[in-house]
This record gives sequence, C-alpha cells and structure tokens, in this order.
Amino acid sequence: MLGRALPAATAAALAIALLAPLGGDALGAAKLAPPVIRESFTPLPCSGKSGSRTTLEEEGCYEQQILASDAKINAIARAIFARLFDDAARRRFILAQKSWFAFRVADCDSRADLYEGGTLASVVDAACSAEDNSQRLKDLRAFHAEQLANN
Repeated sequence: MLGRALPAATAAALAIALLAPLGGDALGAAKLAPPVIRESFTPLPCSGKSGSRTTLEEEGCYEQQILASDAKINAIARAIFARLFDDAARRRFILAQKSWFAFRVADCDSRADLYEGGTLASVVDAACSAEDNSQRLKDLRAFHAEQLANN
C-alpha cells in the first residue's frame, strides 16, 4: 500500500481527500456526481495458501478485498446519491464520503505506524483499509435502507 512512504505523503493524501471530492468535480460545480473511491496503489495479486502467505501475498489479498469493497461502496453511494432530494444534500453526502476516506487513510496509517520500517506495515495498512471499508459498507447499506423506508 502507498501510505507507508513518508508522513508527508499522509498529509498530502489527507489534504487532497479533504479539498477535492472523490468524484473529481468541484463541490460548487453545476452538475454534481456521486463520489467514487479511487485507490492510489497498484494492486498485487492474491496468491498463496491462507495461513502460509508471504507478507506480499497477504498484502495482495487485502488489496483485492479493498478493490472489491470499493466497488460495492461506489455502487451503494451511487444509489444513495440518486435518491438525495437536492444539491445541498448531495454536497453533504460528497463531503461525508471524502471525510470518511480521509479518516480511513489516517486511521490505517496510524495503525501501521506500529510497524514502521518493517514489512508488516503495509500488510497492517491494507488489512485496516479492508476492515474500514467493510464497516463503511455496512453503514452505507443502513443509510440506504433508511432512505428507502422514508422516501
């Protein structure tokens, strides 16, 4: 995972996440688009037998989980976004997604700091991202269910 290079990289990622929406459009743009997660890493393959993988194989498996859950998050985010009633609500949702993504980056970088300089740091970062994505997906599914029940 990318977040292990330098603390400055974390600061830059957070600044980008907070200042630029996930979908790439400006918040004030005329046409708002649903937020989309785009990972900055080049994914490794998931290989090896569970329980006997190298750290690179383990990292690759977590990265594949991250990409799969990103696709699910993006799909539910599109569904939620489509049902929001006005641009103000859409902007708040975009901001919520950007803020969550910035939290995920900072949270996982912080957890991986325990292993700074070691090969396990990137595995911990990837595992954390997969775990945070899983929780975010549950939260968005609950939001969408509530949205459907109230609209």
